[in-house]
Formats: sequence, structure tokens, C-alpha cells
Amino acid sequence: MNVRRILVPVDGSRLAEAALPTACSLARTLGARLLLLHVLERDAPAEIHGEPHLRDAQAAHEYLYELARRLHEQAFDIELHVHEPGVDEVATSVCRHATEHEADLIVMCAHGRTNLRERLIGRTAARVVRSGTVPVLLRTVRMDDADGFQLRKLLVPLELRADIEPALDAARTLAAPYGASVTLLSVPESTSPPAARLLPGTAALAQELERADLERRLDELADDLRKTVPEVDAVVADQRPTPAIVSLSTTLPADLVVAVIDPDLPRARWFEPSTADELLARPELTLLFLKRGAGHEVPGAG
Repeated sequence: MNVRRILVPVDGSRLAEAALPTACSLARTLGARLLLLHVLERDAPAEIHGEPHLRDAQAAHEYLYELARRLHEQAFDIELHVHEPGVDEVATSVCRHATEHEADLIVMCAHGRTNLRERLIGRTAARVVRSGTVPVLLRTVRMDDADGFQLRKLLVPLELRADIEPALDAARTLAAPYGASVTLLSVPESTSPPAARLLPGTAALAQELERADLERRLDELADDLRKTVPEVDAVVADQRPTPAIVSLSTTLPADLVVAVIDPDLPRARWFEPSTADELLARPELTLLFLKRGAGHEVPGAG
């Protein structure tokens, strides 16, 4: 995962701008460019998130220039782009621009309620996560949250029967420059209920052997990752994927969780769409979504 250009979609609202501290931190630390994008929406509402909505190209250009002026002292290059004319589906346009401009990462914000009990994922953010091919970092920022982005502990859940290299590559890219520790997490495949009832002794032995093999393989991956990341731990949890991720993320606590989505692997237990939805519903998690097999092109944005 080589991060050279980071795209941040902005719409004139404070909520969208709340992604900027995270994006700026990543750009400075990784030596990347920042691309600020505004997509004009056809028949746009007068307000977005309770604030005036940018509805014409001139206002959008002026807004982006003002954002760039505010960020001019940052130690990275800033690019600006306004897409016009208006489009019906902003998320599709964001995904297309990310591909056309060769962005390596999209950074967006979701809005968590003050009590953090409910996460409100904007329609655009959710569709970008599910539909695009470029990695998306999604962070919940409350309006009263003054803390910037810090990456000290990185949680990397792994489903070892699938392609795990995207997650490990992301860990190498992010952990080393931030000096962050990495925790690898996996869970054993559960024995099917009928087999457990008919042959409980055999099922228990199989689970014990599977767990031992999983611990061995995870330790090997941790040893290899220590070549570039000094502090790496490996954990095997006896839970379903989502509870295991949430529980360990809280215990560490993790500043970022890497989630690999593979829609073409219908039997995947870790990051099937339902698991991704469960993670998206957790307001306390900052998530980096990667797509396996994300090599196809998206039509040009124009």
C-alpha cells in the first residue's frame, strides 16, 4: 500500500471538514499529496448537515481555495478539483475521481452522536465504502471532539484462508512511520452444530488442533511483520469476528482497525457485507476498508 495521494471529499459542511485533521496527519507522515474534491450535485438541497450547501461551481472553487489557504502551512502539496456539471449520485462520482486522479486513499468522516451509542453513516460515505475500489478510511468525529488523529495501536484482523496481504501491507505502510504497534487477530472456524452434537469428542479435538495451528500461523506472520514493525502481537480469540474485533479494539485500545472486504468470497466469515455493516455501526471504531481484487478500472469522471 503506497499512499501518494489522499482524496478528501468536502461539501462545505463542518462535518466533511472534520476529516481534514486525519487526512493532513497521514499526508505529512506518509509524504503524500492532498486532493480536495467537491462534486456538484444536481438539484442539491439548500442545506447539508444543517449548513448552507455549495450549489454552484464558483462558490465551490472559492470554498476549496479558502480551505487550501487555511492549510497552506502544512508540509505537503494540495490539489483542488470541482466536478461539474451536477451529478445525481455523488458517491459514484467520488469513486470515479479517486480512480481517475490515482488516489491511493479516500478519507471521510461519519457523524457519531454525542453519547456514541448510534453512528450515523452518511449515504455518500456508506456507498463509497461499498462501491469503490480505492481504500477508504472512515472516522467518526463528534462535533465536540477536539482530538486530532493519532495512530499508536493498529488492529489487523485476518482471515487466514483468504488473501491477507492487503491487510499486512497496510500495517507495514502505516505502523512504521507512526511508530505504532500492531496486533494481529484471528478466530478459529467454528465446528458446525450437527457435527458437534453427533461427535462432541471429535469436534472438541478438531477445534483444539485448529486453534493450535492458527496460533502457529499467526505467530509466523507476526515474526515476519517484525522485520519492519518492531512491536507486533498475535491474538486468537474464541468469538465471532465482529465481537472479537470490538472487544480487542476496546482493550488495546486500537486507534485504527483494518477491514478487508471481499464481496466475491460468499463464504468469508470475517468481512462479508454483514460483518462490514456491523463494524460500520460501531461509533468507537476508526476503520480502514480495503477491497480484495480491487484492480478493475472505474469509468472516467470527466
